[in-house]
Amino acid sequence: MEILIQQLVNSLSVASVTILIGMGITLIFGLAGIVNFAHGEFLMIGGIATWFFVGLGLNFFAAVVLAMGVVGALGFVAERGLFRFTLDRPMNGFIMSIGISVILQHVVIRIFNEFQKSIPDPVGAVWVVGGVHIMAMRAVVVAITAVVVAITYFGISRSRYGMALRASVSDQSTAELMGVPVRRYVTGVFVYGSILAGLGGALMVALFPITPFVGSVVITRGFVVSLMGGLGNVYGAVVAGLVLGLVDGLSAGYGYPEWTDAYSLIIMIVILIVRPQGLLSGTLGPKAS
Repeated sequence: MEILIQQLVNSLSVASVTILIGMGITLIFGLAGIVNFAHGEFLMIGGIATWFFVGLGLNFFAAVVLAMGVVGALGFVAERGLFRFTLDRPMNGFIMSIGISVILQHVVIRIFNEFQKSIPDPVGAVWVVGGVHIMAMRAVVVAITAVVVAITYFGISRSRYGMALRASVSDQSTAELMGVPVRRYVTGVFVYGSILAGLGGALMVALFPITPFVGSVVITRGFVVSLMGGLGNVYGAVVAGLVLGLVDGLSAGYGYPEWTDAYSLIIMIVILIVRPQGLLSGTLGPKAS
């Protein structure tokens, strides 16, 4: 029993990072209608930036904030300079994002010249509860993710910005007639989703070493989470992320760990066959002009 609990506790922190990247994708794809396959590389940039700032002697949490700013700025440039020209042709944007993904990987390799990056445990404490060892940093990751999920949910469901955004998704023409700046809202969603990717990368590098190619690994899980939960549905991304975390824990302890991604994809396929709209249903965002 202790082994099972240990695996599930460890998986919860990994699930938290998956939830962050899944939320970013579900907001960008579900509410802005942009398919950004380079979202995983945004996470990687967040991790690399955190490693860089920590290496300069900054406190880890200050480095996280700066890394989020770096990735947010990258997202703004990408959306305003590139994706805005593909909003009416999502497939063009998807193909372009694959190119961006490869370019970012090679730029990072060229600049930093090392394959693997890691930082010391920022907290450096381990709690023992009933024979189960819990790294304090894993608990911090879970707590930060919970706060971000709550802020995002209330921002989308309760704030004036969120209500206007949902109105533009439901009926773009009417929203524009009511004075909703759909174009700026799409940019805002894209930047916020990018910031979430940066946060995910910053927290990931505190748990595991990362490489310039980590984005290619996590992007699949991010899309699985967003599709399973329902595009544009924050709670759906959380539920789907926790499901994948449970799969991770059980497969690592009792199955074949190398099959973890396959298990996740099988679950996604079954869910999309039974419920094409996702577990909690979703939507597809406006094509702002």
